[in-house]
Amino acid sequence: MPEYRCVDPLWTRLNRLRRPRRCACLYHSSSSSKEIRETFLDFFAREHLHSRVPSSSVVPYGDSSLAFVNAGMNHIRVGGKHNDLDDVGRDGYHHTFFEMLGSWSFNDYFKKEACSMAWQLLTEVYRIPPKKIFITYFGGNESLGLPSDEECREIWLSLGVAADHILPFGMKDNFWEMGLVGPCGPCSEIHVNRAGLETGVARALVNQGSEDVVEIWNLVFMQYNRISNRILEKLPSHHIDTGMGLERLVAFLQNKKCNYETDLFLPLINAVHRISGGVPYQGCYDMVTVQGQRDWAYRLLADHSRMITVALADGAFPDNNHRLRRVMRQALVTSRKWFNQDASLLLELSNRVVEMMGGVYPELSRNLSNVHMLLRFEEDIFRDHLSKSGREWSGIINQFPELSALPVDQQPGLIAGLKQLEDWRSSSRSDKVPGSLAFKLYSTYGLQEDSMQLLAQLKGWNVDWPEFHRFMADERMNTKMQSAANSSHFQCGSINVAPTHWQCQDVYTRNSEGHYIFKPLDATVTALISHDGRLIDAATAGDKIAVIADKSCFYYEAGGQVSDTGRLLWPNGSAQVEEVRHVGDHIYHLVEVNEGNLRINQTVQMVLDNRLDTMANHTATHLLQAAIKNILKVTCQKSSHVTPTHFRFDFGLFQSEFTVEMISQAESSVRNWIRQCLAVDRLMLPLQQAVSLDGITLVPGESYPDTVSVIRIVQEESGKSEAISLEPCCGTHVRNTADLEEFAILSVKSAGIGSRSVRAVTRSIAKQSHRRAEDLQRELDLLEDAINRNPIELSQLKELDKSLKQFRDAINSEDLPVVVSKQLAVRLEKLESFIRQIAQETLARMMQRQVEVAISDAGPASFVIAYLSIPAEVLEIGRAKLSLIKATRHCPHKPILVLAWDEGCLIGRCTVPQEMITPDFDAEKWGNCVIALIGGKGSSPKGQDPRFNYNIRSRKLTNDVKESVEHQVLSLASDYAKRSL
Repeated sequence: MPEYRCVDPLWTRLNRLRRPRRCACLYHSSSSSKEIRETFLDFFAREHLHSRVPSSSVVPYGDSSLAFVNAGMNHIRVGGKHNDLDDVGRDGYHHTFFEMLGSWSFNDYFKKEACSMAWQLLTEVYRIPPKKIFITYFGGNESLGLPSDEECREIWLSLGVAADHILPFGMKDNFWEMGLVGPCGPCSEIHVNRAGLETGVARALVNQGSEDVVEIWNLVFMQYNRISNRILEKLPSHHIDTGMGLERLVAFLQNKKCNYETDLFLPLINAVHRISGGVPYQGCYDMVTVQGQRDWAYRLLADHSRMITVALADGAFPDNNHRLRRVMRQALVTSRKWFNQDASLLLELSNRVVEMMGGVYPELSRNLSNVHMLLRFEEDIFRDHLSKSGREWSGIINQFPELSALPVDQQPGLIAGLKQLEDWRSSSRSDKVPGSLAFKLYSTYGLQEDSMQLLAQLKGWNVDWPEFHRFMADERMNTKMQSAANSSHFQCGSINVAPTHWQCQDVYTRNSEGHYIFKPLDATVTALISHDGRLIDAATAGDKIAVIADKSCFYYEAGGQVSDTGRLLWPNGSAQVEEVRHVGDHIYHLVEVNEGNLRINQTVQMVLDNRLDTMANHTATHLLQAAIKNILKVTCQKSSHVTPTHFRFDFGLFQSEFTVEMISQAESSVRNWIRQCLAVDRLMLPLQQAVSLDGITLVPGESYPDTVSVIRIVQEESGKSEAISLEPCCGTHVRNTADLEEFAILSVKSAGIGSRSVRAVTRSIAKQSHRRAEDLQRELDLLEDAINRNPIELSQLKELDKSLKQFRDAINSEDLPVVVSKQLAVRLEKLESFIRQIAQETLARMMQRQVEVAISDAGPASFVIAYLSIPAEVLEIGRAKLSLIKATRHCPHKPILVLAWDEGCLIGRCTVPQEMITPDFDAEKWGNCVIALIGGKGSSPKGQDPRFNYNIRSRKLTNDVKESVEHQVLSLASDYAKRSL
C-alpha cells in the first residue's frame, strides 16, 4: 500500500508540459499532508494526463525472501544489517513505513521530460526556491564501461539549475538496480537544503547522511539490463521510474525540523497522550534523560502504529513474518512500559491511522476489523509467551548479563535460537558457527545479525559471516535451487539433452457423457540416470532409475500436490512410475523397470494412474479455503498437501476456536457448491494483473512466477457472475465442481498456536464416509430405543454396555465426517452416562444387600466384617466405580470393615464410631493390622480423622492366592477386633 504511481500513456506526449495550475501547497506554508499528496497526484494525472493507479500491497508475492515489498525504495523497512529498527524514534527521519509518491513511463518519455516535470512541480507548484535544491547525476564507472550521464547534467542546466548545484556521484548513490541481475540504470536524485546553509556548505553535505541536506526525490532512468556481475546490455526501450518520500517532502514544505512534527505523525503522538494521560510530548531526543526516553516512546508508537495498520490491512500475518511480529511486540512492550496501556492503545491508534489515510487507501477502512482482530490475538499469544519464557529468560540473563540488551519480548526466537546454538555446539565441538546455521537462526527464529554477533561473542565462538551473507543474497534473489534433486540419490551433474516439454494439463478430454479420458502420451527417452547419479545407456528388469524424456504428461510435486504415478510402456517392456520431480529444465521420472530393457531413444507410452481423484481433491482444497474465508474473515493458508486419497489444508486461526458449527458450515458450503455444478477455469495472467484482481487469495510468503496460472470458480446468482474462489495455482484441477461428487471433512486438529489442520476427502471416499455416518446414526437410534425401555435387566445392561463401547470405537475412527462424529459422540455420551448411572445403582444395591447380610450374620457382636463379592463384569459396565464409602454407611453404630477386590488388589474401608474408639482400637489401627499381612498402603480420606475412617489397598495379587488371602484377612481382622474391643 506504499504509493500511488502515475503512468504516462503514449498518446499524451504533446500534453505533458502544459502550464500547471497554481495551488496552495507552497513552500513553508500551512499546507496539510493531504493537500501535498493530492497536489502531486493532480500534477501528473490532470496536468500531464498520466493514469492514476491505486496503490499496491506492501506484502510481496514475487519473492518469498522479502518480508515486505522492495521496489526501488523500501516502503516498509525493518531490521537489516545495521538494524534500522533500533534507530526508529531516536532521530527525526528513520521509519518502518514510508509512503512513496511516484511516476512511471513505459517507453514513452525519458530523461528530458522526467526532469522537466520534476523541476516544474518543485519550483512552480510547490514554490520551492531553486537555490534550496541540489541535483545529483551518475558520474560513470570505468570498470563497467559506463560513461558519465552528461545528458542528464545538460538537461538540468537547460532547466535553469545552477552549475554548482549539480553534482556527480558513482554507482553507490546514482545507479539504481534492484538485484544482481535485471533492469537497471542511472538515476538523478533531488536534494533540498533544509537548514538554509550557504551553497558551499550545503553542497558538501549532499549524500553525506546529514539531516540538513536530504534527498526527497529519485528519478531512475531504466536503460540497461544487468546480465551478470560484469555485463550490462542496453534495453531496447527506455522507461522512467521515480519515487519521492512523502514524509520528507511534507516536513520540508511545512518547515518542520523532523518528520514527527508534521501532520503525518503529530496527531498520532497527541492521541497517545490523550488516551494515556501523563507527561505530554516535548520533542526531546536526548536519550540520557527520562523525557527523551518518553518522547522516543511517543515517536515509536506513532511510527509503528502506521506500519502495523498498513501491513495487517494489506494481508501480512505476524506468525509468518517475524519482522512484523517484532514491530508489534515492541509496540506492545512500549505501550505497557511507558504509558501503562495494553493493546487497546494500538487499537485506538489504528483507528486514527485509518482516519488519516483511509481516504487515500480505502483498503485500510475495509480491513480495519481484521487489523483489530490480529492485534488482540497477537497480544494474547505474546502474553502467554512472556509468562512461559520469563523464568527461562531470567536464568539466561543471570548467566550472561550482557544479553539484557536483547529483550526476549522483541526477539521472540531468542531463547529457541540460543538452544539451537547450544545443541550445535555440543554435537560439533566446533567454535565456528556455520553461515548456514546463522541463516537458519535468522530465517526461522528472527534473530538479527547484531544479536547473533553478541551471542557468539559471549560464548567465545566465531560466525562464518561471508557464508551467512551468501545465503542472504541467495535468498533475496531466489536463486537457491530448492528442488528435490538436491536430496535425490538420482542427482546428476551436467545433462546435455533438450529440456523436457511439460504437457501436464493437456492430456485429458471429456466424452459426451462428461467422463474424463486421460490420453497416453508418446515420448522419447533422452537420458537414463542410475540410482547413484550416473548417466547410463540402458536398464533392465528390477532396476530403479530416473528417466528423462523429450516430453511428459506427468505432474511433478509442486504447489502442495503430490506427483502423478503411472506406467511407461514400450514393446516387450514396462516400468512403474513411482515419483516425478522437476530438476532444472528436465522432468525426472523415478521408475522401477518391471520387464524388458529400456534404452535411450526408446519411444515409450506414458500412462497416468488415478489423476482424477487428485484433481478433485485439489479443487476441493480451493473450495474449502473459500468457505473458511467466508466464515472467519481473517485467515490465511499455512500449507496444503493434496494426494489421490485425501487432502490436508492448514490455515491460520486468529480467534479462540474453530467450532463444530463452523466446521459444519464450511462442509455444507463446499457440498452446496458441488451440487451447483460450478465451472472451474484456468487463467494465465501476468503476476501484477493477477494480484490486483478483486478477491484474489494469495499465500503470505509464497513466491509466484512472473506469469501465473489462476484457478477461478464462478457462481451465477441473479444473472451476475461472482468468483467464489480465485487463487494462483500450478496444480491440476477438474473442470466443474460437480466432478467432486461429494465432500467430507474427516478431522480438524491443532497445528500449533494460531493454526488448524483440516483433513478432507472427495468423490467415492467421501460418499463412503457419509454412508457410514448414516448407518451409524441408524444404529444409535436403535440403541437409544433399547436403553429407553424400562426396566433393564443386568444381562441386558451388559449387552448394551458392550454395544456402546463398540460404537465408541466406530465413531473414533477417522473415516467419518468429523461433524457427524462429534454429534454422535454427544448423543453417545448421554447414553453412556445413563448406563453408568444404572450400573452404579445396581452396584449400590448389590453392596447394600451384602452388607446387610453381614450385619445380620454378626448378630450381637460389637463389630462387623463384610467381604463384598462383586462380579468383575458388573464393574466393567459403564466404568462403574466401587465406592466402599456407601457400603460402610449402612452400619453407622458399629465398627465395620468392608473388603472387596478391585483390579487385582484387595481394598478395604474401616469406619469406627467416635464413642467406640479406645487407645488400642480405632480405624487406622484396625486397617494397619490388615496391611501388615497383605502389604500395600493405607490412608484416611482427605480432611478426615484416620481414627474414624481409614482406607487400605494391597499390592497387586495373583488370582491363585486370592482365596487364601481372603481367609487370612478375615480371620486376622476378626481376632484383632475381638481382642481390642
